[in-house]
Amino acid sequence: MAMMEINKLGKVFNSHKVLDDIDLNVEKGDVIAIIGPSGAGKSTFLRCLIDLERRDSGSVNIDGIELNPDDKKCVEKVQAKMGMVFQSFNLFPHMTVLKNVMIAPVRVKKAEKKEVEKKARELLKKVGLSDRVDYYPSQLSGGQQQRVAIARALAMNPELMLFDEPTSALDPELVGEVLKVMKDLADDGMTMVVVTHEMGFAREVANKVIFMEKGKIIESGTPKEIFFAPKTERTREFLKKVI
Repeated sequence: MAMMEINKLGKVFNSHKVLDDIDLNVEKGDVIAIIGPSGAGKSTFLRCLIDLERRDSGSVNIDGIELNPDDKKCVEKVQAKMGMVFQSFNLFPHMTVLKNVMIAPVRVKKAEKKEVEKKARELLKKVGLSDRVDYYPSQLSGGQQQRVAIARALAMNPELMLFDEPTSALDPELVGEVLKVMKDLADDGMTMVVVTHEMGFAREVANKVIFMEKGKIIESGTPKEIFFAPKTERTREFLKKVI
């Protein structure tokens, strides 16, 4: 069984089909890059997987648990298995970097503070910020803030990481430092689903690439298949514009 199985996922906003019967299996260790034009439904798709947006049809199953939006305990159980990193960093401005990373495990999981701090320091070292633990978000660059956001998501020990265009709010010279952290995570075997405009990352790090448009998966395959031998004219047309 796949780590995550998505069947016939659908979402409608004001009679407009934002997601149209999406099927996808995510295997343990997969790095899936989702590419496509703005308005394709990519971000909504991720949000439906973690129930930040309620789906209108279909099913989401992770580790044999079917996500039931009407069952609060089920939603919490499913959300505990996933971490999500957004375009905006959403850090608490009044808390230090260390406290930003510690807050969820302490408050949500009621974990022992000393153990959480040890893990938080390890994660901040992993994302290259061990010298910034006592800084506040306003004292960091955008790239550093996004790396803190990644460490914060990892502090909850997720089995699957979702990234929603994590570099889109960054200055171009800061993009590389965030992509490096994501590549390191992939190298460590973290299962990841990444909505991205960074074609180099999709080509070099992902093992599966999905091209979406108008709420549908138009084409999926290996990076080699999608970037060097796309089957559909629409995928070819898109890639010509972005590469």
